[in-house]
Amino acid sequence: MFNKTVLALIIMVFCSHAFSATGFLKGDRVSGMNKICYYNGPSGDFTKTISSVSICPQSASDGKMSAPTSSNVNGFLSRETTNGLNKTCYYNSTRGTFTKTVGSVNLCPQSAKHSF
Repeated sequence: MFNKTVLALIIMVFCSHAFSATGFLKGDRVSGMNKICYYNGPSGDFTKTISSVSICPQSASDGKMSAPTSSNVNGFLSRETTNGLNKTCYYNSTRGTFTKTVGSVNLCPQSAKHSF
C-alpha cells in the first residue's frame, strides 16, 4: 500500500509540471479601449488583453498545457482580430499558437519569433 501511495505522489508531482502554466503579472499598459496585461510564467512571457477600465488579474493561465521549457520558435500568421485600437496577431508554430499585439492600423507580420 505504501509503495502505491508513493508512486501515485511521484506521478502527480511530475504531471503537475505539465499543467503549471500560470503566470504572474509583470505590468500593464492602456492602448485605446484596451489594457494589455503582461505576465511571466514557466513557459515564458505572455499577454492578455482586457477592457481598459478593468484591473489586470495578479495571475493568469497562458493557455498552454505543456511542460515548461525555453526555446525560440518561428510562427506563421494564421489569423488576426481587431479590438479598439489594438490588433491581435495569431501565429502557429511547432510548439503551439502564440499572439502578438500591434496597433490596429498596423499590419501583422507574416512571421514572428516567440520564446516558449
